[in-house]
Amino acid sequence: MSVMEDKKRFLPFLLVIPLIAAAAVGWFLLPDELIAQIGVDGQPSKVWPKLLALPLPVAVGVLGAWFASFEEKEKRLSGFLVLAVAAAITIFNFVMNL
Repeated sequence: MSVMEDKKRFLPFLLVIPLIAAAAVGWFLLPDELIAQIGVDGQPSKVWPKLLALPLPVAVGVLGAWFASFEEKEKRLSGFLVLAVAAAITIFNFVMNL
């Protein structure tokens, strides 16, 4: 494996940096309890403490980056999809709780 290929394997981990930054900003901007689920009636149905809800997308993003760093194309694609889910969770946290 060349040095360039080795660097490409770790590029997905750079996508975790915005998730970490959003969690840090959310710690100061978001309320202590965050809406985690919306019911069929459009009302909040599940609330999580900030200490649990903010690190969750970061952990999901790290898992996705780990899969995206694999050489197999199937695992790379699934890793990037998991990273997209982590971004969606982060966006949901901010949209529903600000």
